Amino acid sequence: MTKKTAGDISGRTDIFKGYTVLKEVYLAVKLSDNRIIGIIDLRHHIDHPILGLWGGHIGYSIRPSERGKGYGKEMLRLNLEKCRERGMTKVMVTCSPQNVASARTIIANGGVYEKDVHVDGEVIQRYWIYFGV
Repeated sequence: MTKKTAGDISGRTDIFKGYTVLKEVYLAVKLSDNRIIGIIDLRHHIDHPILGLWGGHIGYSIRPSERGKGYGKEMLRLNLEKCRERGMTKVMVTCSPQNVASARTIIANGGVYEKDVHVDGEVIQRYWIYFGV
């Protein structure tokens, strides 16, 4: 019998076989109280059926009590620096049309709206951020 860990997906049949997407995950922590403000990740590529359509290179979430304070904007800005360091020329970032704060965060960091994508009855807004243009 093979022992599985929490991260082991070897027995799963509901994932896309042959696709591996490396990513970096960062936590934003408020130094004054050591509380997590939010989390943001950077996917190294989006050559994947889901990520290439609506997932994007970057995903983030801010603790509800910390929203509206500019943390998301700064977290995205810092993550975009990592994208530049990796030599990326553009990144896709998405959000729900109802998440106006996220759309503002993306636009404030240079995001250019591309289009709405319809997935499973939901609408996702796609934005691109270009570097060196």
